[in-house]
Amino acid sequence: MTKDYSSEKRRRIEDQNKKGAPFHTIVVTSPDATAAEAARLAPLKRENLPAFIDRNTNLISSSDPLDTRMGSGGGTLAAIQEADNVAKIREDYGGIGSILIIHAGGQSSRCPTQMTLGKAWTDLPLAEQTTQLSNPTYILIESLSMLLQNLPCGSIVVAASDVILDLKNGTPISFQNISGDIVLGLAVPAPLATAKNHGVFQVNLIHNRGEHISDVESFFQKPSIHLMNSHQGCVFTHNGQQMAWIDTGVVIFLPVAADALRNLISHELSHYTRSGLESRLAQEKGATPGAIINLKLELYSHLLLAIPTKGSKERECKDTRLKKYLSNESNADFCSKTLEMIFDNLSGLELKVCTILDGSFTHLGTTKELIDFLISRAKTQNREESKGAFSLSCRRFAFLNGVQVDDRSIIMNSIIDSSSSSKGPSFIGSGSVVEHCNLENTTIRIGSSCIVSGLRGYSVDVIEIPSYIVFQVLPLSSNECEHTTQYVCMYLHVTDHIKKHSLCFGVPFEILLDETGLAYDELWSNEDSHKLLWNARIHPVILVQNQGLIDWTPFIWINRYLQEGKESLEDSSVQASLLAWRQLKRLSLSEIQDIADASYEFQYRSMIRSKYIPDKVLCSISSIREVLFHRDHAEVKLDFLIDLLSDMQSQVPSEYFRDTIKMFQEVILFSVKNGAYDIGSRALMLLGAVCNDISKTLRPPCSAEVAFNEEIFSYLDSLKSLSDSPLEDCNLILKCTLDTIESAISLSNTAILSKCSSCLEEAAFSLTARCVVTSCPQAQYDQRKFIPLGTWVISSAPARVDLSGGWSDTPPISYEFGGAVACLAVTLCDRKPLSARCRLTSDITGIKLTVENRDIENGEIRESDSVHIKTAEDLSDFRDPLAKCALLKCALVVLGIIPMPSRKSNTNETADGILCTLRNLKVGLELVSTSLLPHGSGLGTSSILAGCVLSSLGRCVGTESVLDKHELVGKVLNLEQLLSTGGGWQDQVGGIFGGLKLCTADSNIIPVRVHVEQYEIPHETLAEFNERLVLAYSGQPRLAKNILQNVVRRWAKRTPEIVKNVNDLVNGARLCITSIQRNNFEDLGSLLTAYWAQKKIMAGEDSGVDPITVKRIFDLLSLEGVAVGSTLTGAGGGGFMTMILREGMTVQHANRVLENCEDFDHKSLKWYTCKICNEGLESFMAHDSITFNIDWHDVKVTDT
Repeated sequence: MTKDYSSEKRRRIEDQNKKGAPFHTIVVTSPDATAAEAARLAPLKRENLPAFIDRNTNLISSSDPLDTRMGSGGGTLAAIQEADNVAKIREDYGGIGSILIIHAGGQSSRCPTQMTLGKAWTDLPLAEQTTQLSNPTYILIESLSMLLQNLPCGSIVVAASDVILDLKNGTPISFQNISGDIVLGLAVPAPLATAKNHGVFQVNLIHNRGEHISDVESFFQKPSIHLMNSHQGCVFTHNGQQMAWIDTGVVIFLPVAADALRNLISHELSHYTRSGLESRLAQEKGATPGAIINLKLELYSHLLLAIPTKGSKERECKDTRLKKYLSNESNADFCSKTLEMIFDNLSGLELKVCTILDGSFTHLGTTKELIDFLISRAKTQNREESKGAFSLSCRRFAFLNGVQVDDRSIIMNSIIDSSSSSKGPSFIGSGSVVEHCNLENTTIRIGSSCIVSGLRGYSVDVIEIPSYIVFQVLPLSSNECEHTTQYVCMYLHVTDHIKKHSLCFGVPFEILLDETGLAYDELWSNEDSHKLLWNARIHPVILVQNQGLIDWTPFIWINRYLQEGKESLEDSSVQASLLAWRQLKRLSLSEIQDIADASYEFQYRSMIRSKYIPDKVLCSISSIREVLFHRDHAEVKLDFLIDLLSDMQSQVPSEYFRDTIKMFQEVILFSVKNGAYDIGSRALMLLGAVCNDISKTLRPPCSAEVAFNEEIFSYLDSLKSLSDSPLEDCNLILKCTLDTIESAISLSNTAILSKCSSCLEEAAFSLTARCVVTSCPQAQYDQRKFIPLGTWVISSAPARVDLSGGWSDTPPISYEFGGAVACLAVTLCDRKPLSARCRLTSDITGIKLTVENRDIENGEIRESDSVHIKTAEDLSDFRDPLAKCALLKCALVVLGIIPMPSRKSNTNETADGILCTLRNLKVGLELVSTSLLPHGSGLGTSSILAGCVLSSLGRCVGTESVLDKHELVGKVLNLEQLLSTGGGWQDQVGGIFGGLKLCTADSNIIPVRVHVEQYEIPHETLAEFNERLVLAYSGQPRLAKNILQNVVRRWAKRTPEIVKNVNDLVNGARLCITSIQRNNFEDLGSLLTAYWAQKKIMAGEDSGVDPITVKRIFDLLSLEGVAVGSTLTGAGGGGFMTMILREGMTVQHANRVLENCEDFDHKSLKWYTCKICNEGLESFMAHDSITFNIDWHDVKVTDT
């Protein structure tokens, strides 16, 4: 039979086919009319459709007429008539165009989370689709549109939506030389263990190419492995594994076969259409739709069994095939006359199969199958992309703030904001799926392998969802109050059998009832003849007010019971929870499917993506702006930005990212313009932290070429030099970095992104420096106070031991929060270990700088490095802490002896000329710093040395400001900002001022003001203190700068942990002073140990501040009762250990403990005698005929 298509209609059809849209009408059936209407208004609404669905295609959302249960065959006939009617009304392609019918199946009861909307609309975060979520229906339409591009006009394709077809972008099927009376199945390979649960095609030929149409010998429904092996053509080897061709649920009726289906409608089966059913109801007064459709007409058993295969036609005559068809047990309910009519219409067709060798399909039958599919297909940072035509994203339309997420979890179309929750961060475990949630100010902790869907509102209690739990919140259609919405909370276990009396919450029903005391009549009514999980009323109905408060109380008993067992039911809070659960109205799954509001749920889900997330992002951006401008110590969480970016496969920055960057740019430039450098510094640090965090999440990391503007370094140098154009500098820095950041993200260039992060953080430190100092002075000297030529000016100082409060002294923390540090000035081996000497001399020209390290016992040189300054250009690297004599170079700039280099300064000016101007005669200057301590000691070495250098240099050239110790502290702070080590003020205070001190700085006072309060220690207390205070060098040096960067980055974010820790540091400093005044060294030891824990919190995990060797020493000496407290000095990571020994204990006791430990090498450990030094930095003169004298490091005033 051939259709006589008009030339105009044929042209229209061919044009649409050329566009890759072979289907002129698409019908999607739903479980009932309510679900169909909800689908029509949401996923099938024209503006919501993906781009690959042609806008001229007729789209129909349907269900079995009058909510009857017609079966897959009856539903197909009803869908065909509806499609033809719509096409006829539109004067479209009726009877000519091809139709795709997608059946959503039954009520999805085995996968309850998809029950209300149908498995056809199971949301899937396809990695390649970034503009919307996909679903099995969209995937089917796209896959079949590609595969069937050459589909003959007038064909009908029937497919099931509870499967995910993966056709690996195969080539379209060729229908050349295929007659119109063919019915095609679609088959893919599957292992025999899988095949035994599906329909299997027996074919004689195995083709090694992608798609091929083959004759079928037989078609078996759920054959045993033995049966498959006993039939040639059923089993073949593919990729080294025995496989069979399994049916995918897709059936293609070519044009003649499609007309045969239509013929069925005009005979005895007309009532399996809406018009036919309505006609019968009109004829049979009093009849109900269910009475007329009293039998389900199934596609496979009633229709396809009537269609012969080539093999059956060759083996059997038509009469024999009819007898087999009539006697098939699947057809027993139908009368012979109806079956014979079906057979007469369809037996002239032939069933063939199109095999797709590289295809696969996944059946989404149960909740477990759904979870397994989602997680196995998800792309993660540490996992290769899954095999197949598509993979899933771990994030899609997800706003997460204050949420810790396991790498192997999926979050889609959800908002979870725990940033303001008093209960702490949320957590989502491995293999869990979170969808369509909208939680504000709530802490939720989800175990592994869960599905959490539709949870909305907020809870004052922590929401705990144990592993393997299915939890879904759905709206009910019977809303009685305008301001209140009724929701049902579905709570199940992944392993629960829905249609059995087996498990409930993963626990056998009988055990659950026995242990909880629940009665049968609480869960089932007398009318329930079968006591199944399907009709058990276990799902509470809750009322959610407009404010969205969720009362989690009724669920606490389930969580505790599942985690702790029967014993948990004795707890009064659990009993109260169970009582609250009992008192709530509860529904069964069968009831939920009837009264859940599918339309409202579709609308809610759409609103999350289209409105709630955009609004939330804009609100968060605005909130960050307010926090910055108001100088709040509120946490700035940018997880959402990184998460939204990681959701995109192409990693092209979204508008949200651009909006956030623009906000930071505006804050930085506005604050710098108005001199609010502290605000600009924090904003720059946060922006750098964002880049740093994103660089860790980009996947796959690569080195695609990204242009980097090297001019940024000159702008950074200008900003660091405290230029008078900070706004211009910042603007140029931002222009250089922001476009580069976007390109680096798009191309996944983590190296360039990290480089941008470093530049932004350097700019932040430069603005911080402006909050500490304003500018470097012009040289102002009183020549009358110059030291005579040939005389050394020597300044020596003790080391510093910090007792508590460190890090609170570090800018920007000290001027944003306010700092307090308790510290001691100490000698080691009865010597002040740090000094500097300076002289003016005619023996040399220019400026000679020397840094030396000497032995503390005899003063012998260990290391020495010198540099000769001839021009200002020789100081160009003074900001690099690793450059030769960088600290000494910085001192020359800080005291104004050599002008601050800048983009506009004369770098060719000679040092001789500068010195000549200084002294009015040709003279040279020599400056030497000396340390008797190991490198990276953590005893404040560099800062105290800076104090010694500035003191000796300033006194040598007549700078009176260095005579004031408070001013000297500020100059050291200035120096360290210029040096870019960015240190605080406790180190120099610790050495410049003697004895015990509490040093503080006020919050929100810029530049920083440091107050020093010295405390006299009574003689008896001092003697005991000196006996019990010990220092040991760990053998591991450290550089504080890398730790400093981590601390300042984390402080900029203001996590609650960091803010609380800084507060504890400040309080701890004052407590240390009190414990010493009370001669309570046990309390002091405890405070010292607490201080060490606080330092580790500041530095963060994986910072390296807690070496294994040091931890082992502390643990051993504490366990053996030798030490009552211990810490690493300074920032940690190495250097010196400070310990308070238990009364009566000595260094010898400590050594014996360590020597007796077999798995510990104590040889690198060196103990030092340590005494509190009441003398701070002191200066004196010596003739320059003496190069060095170890006596210069002796204490001038005896501390007794």
